[in-house]
Amino acid sequence: MVAADGSPGEPRVPVILVTGFLGSGKTTLVNRLLKAPAFARAAVVINEFGTVSIDHLYVSAPVERARVIDSGCLCGHVHEQVASSLLDLHAGRRRLATAAFDCVLIETSGLADPVPIIQIITTDASVSARFVLRTVVTVVDGVHGRQQLTAHDESRKQAAIADTLVISKVDIASAGEQDALAGVLRAANPGARQIRAAQGAIDAQELLDGGVFSAADRPEAARAWLGDPSYADANPPAAADSSIRSFALRHEGEITVPGLVLWMNLLAGMRGKGLLRVKGIANVEGRPYAIQAVQTVVSEPQPLDGWPDDDRGTRLVFITRGMDPAEIERTFATFDFDAGRAARSARIDPTAYRRFAETMELFRAGTIQN
Repeated sequence: MVAADGSPGEPRVPVILVTGFLGSGKTTLVNRLLKAPAFARAAVVINEFGTVSIDHLYVSAPVERARVIDSGCLCGHVHEQVASSLLDLHAGRRRLATAAFDCVLIETSGLADPVPIIQIITTDASVSARFVLRTVVTVVDGVHGRQQLTAHDESRKQAAIADTLVISKVDIASAGEQDALAGVLRAANPGARQIRAAQGAIDAQELLDGGVFSAADRPEAARAWLGDPSYADANPPAAADSSIRSFALRHEGEITVPGLVLWMNLLAGMRGKGLLRVKGIANVEGRPYAIQAVQTVVSEPQPLDGWPDDDRGTRLVFITRGMDPAEIERTFATFDFDAGRAARSARIDPTAYRRFAETMELFRAGTIQN
């Protein structure tokens, strides 16, 4: 290879871009890839949308090989921050042995338009001299994917630009819904390979074995986007939808298992339509648990091996449509609900029942009519 200044250079580092709408399963896929031998020495760039960064706490990559871009303001120029992160990683691999890497995974925000990111990786002289975009993987929610493709421009662009479309959550999505979604995706991007996966289980090596990303076999609209040098300036990010917002809430102290289960199910059942994503870490009776929910689908809380940092509070990042953070925060009283576990009796505990009724009213009073 020849470097940007014309001098001999080292081989370019392959980049895998992982995109997809909110809650589709991108972080699950990235973590699964990082555990595969092919990505054992991968660096990771994470583009978050949230008032508090949380996604990086889920990703099992050494801090020397990880960069976080917080785009909670939904402002533009994320592609420039991606470029800066890549160049910073490249400089770091020369300074520190533990920062050495042989490929890069970039996980975009669920509200990100991937086109400007692809453009800067493939056309910026400094970046393209050191990195090569190998493939674009778009994760599509097997349960909510069709609705998201209809409702959100970002979801449609993410699907149209992909080399590989991963239909996720096939362990909970019906076969009929999977087939219907596959048909919609085939019409939107007939040249893309489709994979159906549960918990991010795909062949990691295949993502590195292909050639260089090319717009040639993308749909006509995608080719036009990629070929337009003014695209990033002419297409503002999702901030145009003022009803979509991100906020972070905390709860100090431990929460109970019954309280967490009740809260998550009531949240999804009564507020699910406006719940684009909930993600966080909860202190469940002293242990850290990963919390995730998308609309009406609540993932089973997963115990973590240990706390990712010194913070022992419960911290949850919400991305919602038309929700008041104060209404959600009031429902945190549910976290202390213990369902009367200490008393085994055939009689109904009136105090526990009253607390349950009060909890239900907290959710019912703030339920949004969409």
